[in-house]
Amino acid sequence: MDIVKVCPEIQIAMDIDSGLIAEMRKDILVVDLHPVEDEINRLAQYAKALENSLDPRNSPMKAYAGREGTYKLAGMFQGMFFGFWVTMAILVLVTILAVKMNLSLIGL
Repeated sequence: MDIVKVCPEIQIAMDIDSGLIAEMRKDILVVDLHPVEDEINRLAQYAKALENSLDPRNSPMKAYAGREGTYKLAGMFQGMFFGFWVTMAILVLVTILAVKMNLSLIGL
């Protein structure tokens, strides 16, 4: 919403978008909301991408084509990774417990 002052002496302005010529008034504030609307649209796009990330069948927002199932694969590898380390920790604890219970296992 751009405004051009047609005649500043008698307070007349023209709205470029609509072509409307009107009197300028001191009690009315004109605000351009296009930047705010653009920001809201951008945030809505991010919110939709976040919502889509909850479904493992969707691809990430800025991914190349053919990347469907990325979240599903990442979830599977994450489970395997943490499962491996938890299993290793339990195995170490069981080994330490077995050695403490029976010291003849290590030759003492």
